[in-house]
Amino acid sequence: MPSKNRCLVFFDNDHFSLDDAARVLREHKLSVSPSGDALDVQWGRGPVLHVRLARDRTVREEATRLAARTKYAERLAKCGSRLEITFADLDEVLDEINTLIEVQATLQKATGGLHYNCWNGRFSDD
Repeated sequence: MPSKNRCLVFFDNDHFSLDDAARVLREHKLSVSPSGDALDVQWGRGPVLHVRLARDRTVREEATRLAARTKYAERLAKCGSRLEITFADLDEVLDEINTLIEVQATLQKATGGLHYNCWNGRFSDD
C-alpha cells in the first residue's frame, strides 16, 4: 500500500532530470533547494515538499499496477520515469493545497506525464 503522504508523476522521458525539475519549478516562483537526492520545494510559507526522481524497472511495474483497469493503463505501461512528491503531513498539505497543485501541475506539464494521488488513489492528466 503506497504511503498517503505522497503523490507521483509518471512520465516517459529518459532525458528529464532533477535539474530540469528544479529549473521549471523555479520558473514558477517556487523556492527550490537541493537536499541529497531530492529537491525541497516550497511556495511562500506553504509546506515543504520533497521531490525525487526514479528510473528503473520498478517504476514501470508500479505504474502498470496502479493503472490496471483504468483509461490510463496503456499510456502508463510505457512510463519508465517517476517524480515522487512527498511531505510530512497530509492534512497540512491539503489545508494549503496551492503549493501541491502548483508543484504537480508544473511537473506534469514539463514532463507530459500523469499524476497520481496516493491518498485517494486517483490519476489525473490535466
